[in-house]
Amino acid sequence: MKKTHLLSLLYSLLLMMSASSLFAFPGIQSYLKDDSGQYVYYRDYTFPYEAYVGILHYDEGTYGMRFYAPSQPLEGISLAAAQAGVATKGGMVGAPKSVEILFTVNTEADVTEMTGERFLTNITGSDTDIVNYLHDLIYEFSARRRKLTEPVVASEVSSREDFSQFGGKVTMKYSFDIPIFNLKEIIDIDGKPAFQVATVGALTSSSDNSFFEFTGFPAPMQDKPRSFVSTEKKPNQKIQLGSQEIKLDSQWTQAAENMYLLGDVAMIMFSEFQPTEQVAAAGSQAIFDALCRNLSLGTTGSYTDWGNRKIKQGKNELEITIRSHLPQEQAVSQNFKFVTKNKAGGYSIMTLTIFDNAYKANRNYFDAIVKSYKVK
Repeated sequence: MKKTHLLSLLYSLLLMMSASSLFAFPGIQSYLKDDSGQYVYYRDYTFPYEAYVGILHYDEGTYGMRFYAPSQPLEGISLAAAQAGVATKGGMVGAPKSVEILFTVNTEADVTEMTGERFLTNITGSDTDIVNYLHDLIYEFSARRRKLTEPVVASEVSSREDFSQFGGKVTMKYSFDIPIFNLKEIIDIDGKPAFQVATVGALTSSSDNSFFEFTGFPAPMQDKPRSFVSTEKKPNQKIQLGSQEIKLDSQWTQAAENMYLLGDVAMIMFSEFQPTEQVAAAGSQAIFDALCRNLSLGTTGSYTDWGNRKIKQGKNELEITIRSHLPQEQAVSQNFKFVTKNKAGGYSIMTLTIFDNAYKANRNYFDAIVKSYKVK
């Protein structure tokens, strides 16, 4: 189970938009600051095989890009043969393909001006088209983002464009909480996704290789078998921590003042904070927006599925439901995250993480726990 670190959330809040907009990629104004290590991956449907494009904000002026295909058809094998899983001489028909680039940009310019580039993978002649494609995307995405009628994307924004790389007339959709270009998806003329956000995450240290280790989401995304079956139909023991209240039962154990565990299949964490004057000045909506992004990010070795993320927001509360894929553990978790503005003017956060097979086998039990949660 991965822990949510409140201090990192508070740090991000301190860096978010206050009186003026924040600049991220050259010439682009950001509503929420892109922290070093934040990245986004897109599923790229323009390729005839499964493919992803990732963009990493490494540090100020330095970015990474990665093209990844779980099974790119091998040279000399037709796409039809690869899709059929048959090679002319038997054996493999496809192999994983990764093209990784680090590049720098002129941070003083208001246009995209690349000042350096380094390849992190061996580049062959057959990779040239992919490298050029990645270059084109950087120039095109940045230029189109700068030309938006609304220079600061603080909600959901759409733009009709003519984009030859994606077949001509497209609709480009943007969202405030997606880093770098705020690009959420590109819809083609037939109304189908051509380029769509898959996951958004943040590296936690210089040794965190999660960006370069992403291999896509399996279909279907399945958790490994779990043996847990609840002996209780409905939780009946009231647990209170500060302004927060929830009902659990004797199956749960307290692992820390703010954390409870259900064996090795579920975890609940509570946090509360009082915003500083600087943060409070941004307003509760900006605080909710910053938390919406940060609580949706994948962490080390864990990738959140933004394609199936559900957001529900009221005047004083935010609810996020999102799945996480943990490939090294062959695991999938369901994550329920609640942020509530409490009567003291602070913010209460509750996170319930459950491994997917345990949740599916005990859905009514876990849903009852979620429904019992209250903030005073």
